[in-house]
Amino acid sequence: MNSLINDIRSYPFERLRNLIQPKNALGEINLSIGEPKHNANPKILEEVNKQKNLFSHYPPMTMIPELKKSYKNYLENNFNLDSISDDEVFLVGGTREGTFSAIQTMVDRRNITAKPNVCMPNPYYQIYGGATLFAGASPYFLNCTYENNFQIDFEKIDPSVWENCQLLVLCSPSNPTGKVMTKDELCLVVELSNKYDFKILSDECYIDIYFNEKPSSLLQAAMEVNRCFDNILVLHSLSKRSNLPGFRSGCAIGDKKIISAYSKYRMFHGVSVPLPIQNASVLAWEDYETVEDNRALYKEKFKLAEKILEKDSLIPEGAFYLWLKVKDSEMFTKKLYNEEQVIVLPGKYLGTKNNGNNPAEQFLRIALVHDIKLTSKALKSIKKIIDND
Repeated sequence: MNSLINDIRSYPFERLRNLIQPKNALGEINLSIGEPKHNANPKILEEVNKQKNLFSHYPPMTMIPELKKSYKNYLENNFNLDSISDDEVFLVGGTREGTFSAIQTMVDRRNITAKPNVCMPNPYYQIYGGATLFAGASPYFLNCTYENNFQIDFEKIDPSVWENCQLLVLCSPSNPTGKVMTKDELCLVVELSNKYDFKILSDECYIDIYFNEKPSSLLQAAMEVNRCFDNILVLHSLSKRSNLPGFRSGCAIGDKKIISAYSKYRMFHGVSVPLPIQNASVLAWEDYETVEDNRALYKEKFKLAEKILEKDSLIPEGAFYLWLKVKDSEMFTKKLYNEEQVIVLPGKYLGTKNNGNNPAEQFLRIALVHDIKLTSKALKSIKKIIDND
């Protein structure tokens, strides 16, 4: 057995199952998983059916030309990037698989003793930590605290951290806090990367879900600072943007040297995207109406949360998670399920104790992914437990 498996704690949803022991009963409302329930564009689903004969073929590891063109158009329309070369983009099976593979690719095992750290926000998407440990490196956590509005204060981080850093992992908008990094912050981390010679991986699967100012991409910061994508890799996905989590279809863009190594790693890893899904993904990257409808629906549900929970400022900067502070996240989750059959995720499962503190200890991650009716019912149940807590 791989001894590294023992170093990795259980995945958050396994811990959640052990906590509440769900019965999968009729009437349960599951707000623990970030799985969009809004309708996908029917034209995209129809395209899969039209191409169904292609399921009899092994899918290529690389993008079909039509998908590459469609994604590059998305990059131009969203981030004003109009000169992307073919060797700067690559196909991934969604950002979960993409992130795991990217960390395996970008960590240099020969330098693990000298530069062991993969820096990442805390709380964080747990794939980052697991992938780091499987790569033989060590996670280094950068606390995002309630007191600091869940931001990383990059300027206050000791230079020794960057000197020992191989890779910095970012997520903006953040899972789970919804925090968006500013353009200035992104430019600063690119400058730090240049100064201390580390790479940056940016998970931007939520970048099309925002409620005020449109988020900047690390790609834009890299072009502003370096005029190129040296030492960076960025991941995008159709799961959240297009309500297509089952497609497992995403794209990577960045430094062509990283993309080349990434491609070689994934050839052996063997994960690809079936041809009917690739063809349908062409339409998804070109679909902006669904994305705009998503933003409006999510904003409506966050406003509903503010009304029902009688709290201000619950609308995040991005993503679709209500990051709600409570006294004890595990006790609240258990009580909410036992009394109301509503499932949420204790924030502490998405953070880790660092410097004596888990910054997610007192929070719940609540995915507002269902329709208004179910969301309203679940929020009223949450309010009931809050009032009786």
